[in-house]
Amino acid sequence: MTSDSHLPDSLVHHSLVPYGWDQRVSTLYAAVPAGDHVPGRVVRVERGACLVQCPAGTRLAIADPPPAVGDWVALRVLDDRDALVEAVLERWSVLSRQDPARETEQVLAANLDLVLIVTPADRLHLTRVERELLVAWESGAVPVVVLTKADLVDDPEAVRAEALQRLVGADVILTSPRTGAGIDDVARVLQPNRSAALLGPSGAGKSSLANALLGEDALAIGDVRDNDRRGRHTTTTRQLVPVPSGGVLIDTPGLRSLPLWRGDHGLAAAFRDVEELAEACRFGDCQHDREPGCAVKEAAATGTLDRQRFSSYRKLQGEVAFAERAHDARARRAEEQRWKNITKAKRQGRGAGRPR
Repeated sequence: MTSDSHLPDSLVHHSLVPYGWDQRVSTLYAAVPAGDHVPGRVVRVERGACLVQCPAGTRLAIADPPPAVGDWVALRVLDDRDALVEAVLERWSVLSRQDPARETEQVLAANLDLVLIVTPADRLHLTRVERELLVAWESGAVPVVVLTKADLVDDPEAVRAEALQRLVGADVILTSPRTGAGIDDVARVLQPNRSAALLGPSGAGKSSLANALLGEDALAIGDVRDNDRRGRHTTTTRQLVPVPSGGVLIDTPGLRSLPLWRGDHGLAAAFRDVEELAEACRFGDCQHDREPGCAVKEAAATGTLDRQRFSSYRKLQGEVAFAERAHDARARRAEEQRWKNITKAKRQGRGAGRPR
């Protein structure tokens, strides 16, 4: 089967709009050199391959290295089942963390407009949410905090108020997938045609939230344990699904840890209140540690700044500094290796030209 990159807009519009196709993606795809390919979006990644939604349907595509869920690709369709990824389109956002098992970036999802940070109202862990907000802002997407399981607490609005007070400037939506409360509010932020990833720990209710938005049990969820009312974690792979009311969801497995890959931008965005206080510090490079005249420390001491929030900021500030230094060191090593390779190639080229 052959196809052309200049696919009729009507065909692309009909089949890929539910998966997030818009003028932005069309422009990125137009930048790919013309060839025997069609556009597609990665909906799931398997070992050594990925499932891609294209105008002809879903294809199992070979790619090395494999793209991430949410990536837009130029796809060469081989037959009614298989395909090859010819190119990965430029990403406008990347949700990632440092791979816990190695010093590499692990991309969780790509091309997001929103990150829905899912946390259960009956087990509110605001320090973790602050970390997730940092990672979400760093991705280039906009975070929204979604409190699930509101039906399991006596005063849901009090829980939301607690979150709003601590997470200064964050959007917080209160939901109960079991009763349907707040689901319409989440659906509205997905429109028009936004792509969102669900981020949160195991048992937070991500798949239940997704199913409530999808209007069906499209994603498997675990039974609720009677002793603590927590759902068992069942999502084992990231997958992208279109929402009938508009928008796209990427469900992700629960993450036990969220080590930072980068974080300068995310830290400033997640703690804008701290950044504003820091403008009054005596020293422009104040680290809010032992420096005299620190407006941030003074705010924490007087209660103007929540002390737990200040503690969370300081911890994440240290992790961000470490992550950025590690990134700079990797960049230097890569640049050194590049010049070594260039020098080696030049030497080999001169040697090849000498008469024997």
